[in-house]
This record gives sequence, structure tokens and C-alpha cells, in this order.
Amino acid sequence: MKKYFEKSDFNLFTIEGLDERMSVIRESIQPVFQHFGDTYIEDVNEYTGFDGSFHIAQHRRRTTNPPESTWSAIGGNKRGYKKYPHIQIGINEEYIFMFLSLIDNPKHEKLMADYLLNHPTLWNDLPDDYYVSGDHTKTAIEKAGAETVEKTLRRLIKVKKGEIMIGRILTPDSMSLADPDKQEAFFKETLDVLLPIYKELLDLYQEAEAK
Repeated sequence: MKKYFEKSDFNLFTIEGLDERMSVIRESIQPVFQHFGDTYIEDVNEYTGFDGSFHIAQHRRRTTNPPESTWSAIGGNKRGYKKYPHIQIGINEEYIFMFLSLIDNPKHEKLMADYLLNHPTLWNDLPDDYYVSGDHTKTAIEKAGAETVEKTLRRLIKVKKGEIMIGRILTPDSMSLADPDKQEAFFKETLDVLLPIYKELLDLYQEAEAK
């Protein structure tokens, strides 16, 4: 089973046709997602104290257009993950990513965004190679400086389609794509930085659910 991303994986986004692209995703990308999911799910659950699940996007709702990105998610329950805060590992035509994600109007999103705004020490000192996205359907990202993260969080509160994803990326020229050990280290180091933020959001989410 393929366990790691390779530079050639980006070629899948040049494949025309839903069935043809999905065939390559299932063969070359989803086994990598499964490897990292199997590697991290127990550690994440132990750290958070939450019995989270691992999911791989199947894109079943698509009938014509091939997916512009594909991903997996650590978090949520067996039924789904998008209504929860979660951690994504995925790939699009520009980069591979690991992001802490609040997307598609999760439950308690304004509560979680307010919490992050009121606890900037969780995110205002991220390493220089961290990025933020305000729209999971687009590849556009910005460096995760304090002002940018704050702006994205305020938009999440005010705009119905607002989202936030924070994490790190691997571009096609990254040396980690030719070195499995470096790739393992990249994801583990990223996860270690994101986990404290994720746990705070998950605790807040569960408290709101219990009320």
C-alpha cells in the first residue's frame, strides 16, 4: 500500500473526467490518507479525550465535474466531521496540506471563533511557515500572521460562508515528497502545533452540546 505523497500525485488534477480522476484518487491518494489516519487517530483521541473518527472524502455527490481537491479528516463521529472542528490532510493542484478546519457552517462556529479571538495566545505565535485559508473551496492562502488570522476569524463570525483553516503545506518542489522520513516529521510536527488549539475548540464544542 502506498503510504506517502509523491510529486507525481499533483498530476491527477490534469486528468479530465470524474471517473478517471476518482480512479487515480482511490488508487494513489486514499491509501496515503489511510496511512496517516491510522498513524494519528489514536494519538489525537488520547490527547483530546474525545472518541473521534477518521474519514476519507468520497465525493459521492459529484455527478460530472472531477474534484479540484481531495482530503481526509480526523475528528467528528462515525456519521461525519464537518459539523465539528477537525483536522484535514489533503491535496489540491497547488499543495498538500494539514489544516485545523472550521468549514461548511459547523455547529457552534461563532462560539468557537469568538473563543479564538479572545484567546490569541493560542494562535498569534505560530511559526512562519503556517498559513490560513478562509475558503476551503479555493487554493488561496495567506501567511498566518496575527492580523490575518484575526481578520479571518472576524469574517467567520460575520459572514455565513466564512471559514477558517490553519496549518502547513507541502508544495510540489518540497524535499519532503522525496523523503518519507521528512514527510512523517512534517505531519507530526504540524499536528503537535495544531493539537492544543484543536483540543480547546473540541472542549468548547462538547460543553455547548451538553447544555
